Amino acid sequence: MRVVVGVRNASRQALALTRARERRRELDRQRDEADRRIEEAAAEALVALEVRVDAQRALDAASGELAGAIRTLIDEDVSVERAAALLDLDVTEIRRLVRMRPADVDTTTQSVATDPSGRTE
Repeated sequence: MRVVVGVRNASRQALALTRARERRRELDRQRDEADRRIEEAAAEALVALEVRVDAQRALDAASGELAGAIRTLIDEDVSVERAAALLDLDVTEIRRLVRMRPADVDTTTQSVATDPSGRTE
């Protein structure tokens, strides 16, 4: 009887080991699939970050050009309020642009210096 019980236990052990291997392989496939999705999402995010940097540089360059044009208006004795009305901008935005210093625009990257909150200095 002991031999039969030992064979049954060995057989159960082998069957359990086979099931465990199959389950591990399935878990490995699921993990690999999750890793692939994570890598793809990270790659998309990195591309989006590059696009955002390029867009921010373009926006900063345009803001610098706009600031120069507004300063020209102000130098021609156009009031801030009138410049805002002419350009269909808020007076606050006109004042912010007028306060931009030429040093705020980096000529190598054409980006306006900003503080950590994203506001122009």
